[in-house]
Amino acid sequence: MRSALPTLEEQLQALEARVAALEATARGQAVKPTAPDDSGVVGYGGEVKIAGYEWSWQMYRSPSALLSVPAGPLAAVLAAAGHPARFQILRILLKGPLPVTELQDELGLSSPGQIYHHLKTLTAAGFVDQPERGVYRVQPKAIMPVLALAAVAVDVAGPALIEAVEAEQAG
Repeated sequence: MRSALPTLEEQLQALEARVAALEATARGQAVKPTAPDDSGVVGYGGEVKIAGYEWSWQMYRSPSALLSVPAGPLAAVLAAAGHPARFQILRILLKGPLPVTELQDELGLSSPGQIYHHLKTLTAAGFVDQPERGVYRVQPKAIMPVLALAAVAVDVAGPALIEAVEAEQAG
């Protein structure tokens, strides 16, 4: 009867595979993710230089696992980012942490009440945090997801969104 615990040889093989993947990543080579189940793999990521920092991120998920997550919590996160004012706040904070007063000036709002309302929603959804009193930032774990949401919006809207942006820039 075989033990449920992996043998030393199996543990060593798994460790060697992990080291090889890390070394490939360090050399800038793409590492093909292994699917945790037969539904495949969905991924996003990239390498970004923003506000004096460099971010590298690769995230892979199983489609079947994503489809098993209840719709309510997913919709709440998307709704938090989906409001135009909140997405603008995220775009501004991607450039670096800001005090609420500077964020208010950047948005051209007369009252900080609106900003605090939006920041509360973004904080509850896990997009932003407060590294010090009165200062907000996009959480490091949320930087690539925010950029991925923008990329997805462009991809889903397609040419219509690009045309609208070009018309706004021309006008």
